[in-house]
Amino acid sequence: MDTSAFLNLLMSTDNPVLPGAEAMRLTLHGVWAIVLGSGALLLAGRFRRPYRLGLSLLVMAWTLVPGSASPAYWLGLAFQTPSLTSATIGLVWLWRVWRPQNGEVKDQLRVPAPGTLGLAGIALGWVLLADAFAWLPFSVYAWGFSSAALGAVAMLATLLWIVLGGADSSQTASGRPGFILIFCVLALFVLTRLPTGNVWDAVIDPWLWLGLQACWLINALSATRA
Repeated sequence: MDTSAFLNLLMSTDNPVLPGAEAMRLTLHGVWAIVLGSGALLLAGRFRRPYRLGLSLLVMAWTLVPGSASPAYWLGLAFQTPSLTSATIGLVWLWRVWRPQNGEVKDQLRVPAPGTLGLAGIALGWVLLADAFAWLPFSVYAWGFSSAALGAVAMLATLLWIVLGGADSSQTASGRPGFILIFCVLALFVLTRLPTGNVWDAVIDPWLWLGLQACWLINALSATRA
């Protein structure tokens, strides 16, 4: 095969692999249920654990209702579907709160400092925002439908993993969960192409981007006051 033809095939966005319409509809309700359920746990942090879990279950059940009676229907119209990264983070949070640990559940709200992947997510969000305002010479978001985009993201995550492997053990241990998370997200995207067939929609969404920046800002202010 001609090299230029092969590169054009990798960069082409004319024939993206998209998930089925039914899969996208189910994902819309399922992912919003996870995100809203975990958000309810955070907002109800001052309540006793049984009330928090009951509220989370109620919110998730309401979100799974089909049709316009579900908040996922209206949130989907405004914001589409949250990223697979947000869904995975929400699942991890729900699992940690629901799983008893020696008779207690340690689920105090703590604002984590964004690691290497978090900072990369913040930078990616600004690039996509610039693309939305047509400030870039080419469309980064449209490139997310191409085969090369997935390979680029996977290579970047692998490169960061290698760099992290050269750090000391404490930094490696603290950063490993984030890399496991992004690899799980990419693997799920390859298998399902959810939520939209675009790799950027699987990796990050506007709410996750804002959350990462809020975490960075809070930790930066805390560091200046210390």
